[in-house]
Parts: sequence; C-alpha cells; structure tokens
Amino acid sequence: MQENWQKILSKIGQNKMIHRITKSIPLLSFLLITSLYPVQTLCTYCHKKIDSQYILFKNKHYHNSCFEMHIQLKCELCREKIEGEYTVFENKNFHPDCYEKFVQLRCDHCGNTISDAYNIEGDKNYHQSCYRNNILQKCNVCVKPIEGKYIEDFWGNVYHKYHSNTMPACENCNRIICQKITQGGYSVNKNRYICALCYPKVVVDQKQIEMSTKDVKSALRNIGIKGLPSDIPISLVNSMAELDHISTIRLGDVKGYTHYDVETLDGRKIKETYHIYILSSLHELTFKAVLAHEFLHVYLFQNDHELRSDLREGFCNLGSQLIYLQENSDLSKFSLKSMYESDDPDYGKGFIKMNSMLEKKGWVRLLKDLKRL
Repeated sequence: MQENWQKILSKIGQNKMIHRITKSIPLLSFLLITSLYPVQTLCTYCHKKIDSQYILFKNKHYHNSCFEMHIQLKCELCREKIEGEYTVFENKNFHPDCYEKFVQLRCDHCGNTISDAYNIEGDKNYHQSCYRNNILQKCNVCVKPIEGKYIEDFWGNVYHKYHSNTMPACENCNRIICQKITQGGYSVNKNRYICALCYPKVVVDQKQIEMSTKDVKSALRNIGIKGLPSDIPISLVNSMAELDHISTIRLGDVKGYTHYDVETLDGRKIKETYHIYILSSLHELTFKAVLAHEFLHVYLFQNDHELRSDLREGFCNLGSQLIYLQENSDLSKFSLKSMYESDDPDYGKGFIKMNSMLEKKGWVRLLKDLKRL
C-alpha cells in the first residue's frame, strides 16, 4: 500500500487546485425468474445469457462473476472492491478513507489536509494562508510577507520595493535606514543620511583627519606616489551643495574636491597651493578612499599631467580602490562593487579604463606613462 501511495502522490503533487468528487454506487442484485421473463437476458460484458442471479449496474445486466472481475470499481490505492460511496480524484477511484489517509494532500507546514487551492514551494505543498504567513519571505522593514516586486541589497536585506521610494538610505553603506535593519540613523542638514551602524566610525574632527591622512599617504607611497605636500589643508563640508559652490568642475559620483592655485613667473611655477574639501560624517573607510582620490589629483597637478576628464577621474579613483582593497571588510567589498558597476562616464567608465591599464602595466609603468595619455 505504501508503494502505491507514493506513486499516486507523485503524480498529483504539482496541482494547485484540488478537484475531488464523491460518488455512490447504485447497485442492484436480482434473481432471474425465466417464467416471468420470456425474453432472454444477456450479460453486457460477455454477451452470454444470464440464467440465475445477476447484477444491474447503470441499467446494464452482468453475471455476478463478470461484474466482480471486470466491472466492479476497485480502489486505486488498496485494490479492494468499492461498495457504497467513493471518491474520484484525477480520474481515479478511492475509498473515502484511503483517499483521506494516503492520497489527499497535506500542508507541509501545519500537517492538515488540503482541500482547496494551495501553493507549491519546491516539492512541498502549503495551504495558501500557511504559505503567506509562514513560508513567504518577510520584509526586513515592515515584517509583512513579500509578494510582488522586492529589493535584495548587498547586505542580504530584503524589502518591498516601495520602501526605497519613501525611506532614506545611508550614504556610506546604502542600507535603507530603519530600526529593524540599521537600528535607525541620523541626518546631516536634513539632506544626507548616515545609518546607526556606520555612525560610530564617521569622521568629524581634525584628529580623525590627521590619522586618516597618515594612513592614506603611507598606502600611496607604497605604490610610488611620493613627495605630496605635507601642509595641504583638509576641510570638512556638510553638503554636496557646498562642494558644488567651491568647485569649478563637475563633481560626479565622489564626495570630495581639490582646489588648486598656481603662480608662475616667466612660464615657471613658483608657488602651488592646494585645499582639499571632503564631506563630513563619512565612515572612516569612505573618508580615506575619498582622500586618496584627492591626493592623486594633487599628484597630477604636481607633475603637470593634463588628462582628459575620464582618464583623470578614472586614475584618481584608482586611489580609492587601493584603500578599499587594503581592508577586507563588507563595507570595502560593497564600495568596490559600486565602483565597478557605476555607469558614470568619468568616475565609472573612466575608472574601468584606467584599472585595465593598471592590471596590464602595474603602478610603476602606469605612473611613467601618464604623460603620454
């Protein structure tokens, strides 16, 4: 019986709607009295005459033996005769008990029988209510079941798509800011947002700037970027609007700007001044990556490398990549992924061009070849 049950269950497991009919066999048994019936009665199955008791089924006559061997309904599961009520499912006949105990689908969550529309997940079946309330993935923002369009971020958080239109995201890690994902967050000038996970490591004072500057210059020296001025002022600004006001070029997808002034005499440079501006409240890793980008601008100014915009910003983004590659953290991996996937013509596609050159040439040769780009 177990083997039959498995075969039948495998055939019906993909249905999403249960179609079941309960029927009853109208069965009559008669004793043939030839004197009262001068017309000979023939068996509908074997077409031979009936001389004794016979079965009348669906207005047709059968020998008892013909009916039991060839016409009598048998349960598809136990193969025993069916008498009285029976259940038809998938054009197969079952005793009601056989059907309920071994054939009728059961919910893989609650274990109760399924008698209506249901959901299939993998090779398991669920009541619609069980599936929605217990199996469907829940939104990490509102904890409601996710049905329809949703977003899965780099960090593994899953949420309804509409939340991204109504809730801010952290400008460091891009997590949607809410209590359940980031334990809340903070706003900077009501235009920028930092999540509570990144906030403990944001750069907000001069001591943090000095420590980051030391680390970044050390990383740049290791690849051949030496002789950067030691007295470059580094100032924090609170908004992109301030950066735009200070800058004279399109900033694009970066969070800093380097102001450069040069004095010349008879065509010779006699004085160069720099001032680096970076957004405040950046995670220290993001701050270092932005600072490395700006220091490479200083390097280009120092060496009179005038590159077109995509090569210039792409080269400077190699500095940001250098910082991210040094730290094997989830935030560094997220930041690198964002850089590689950017479609900005300068900071994205220009970076991909320069990174391709770096992979072929290495830092020493790339720095030598800058004057020819």
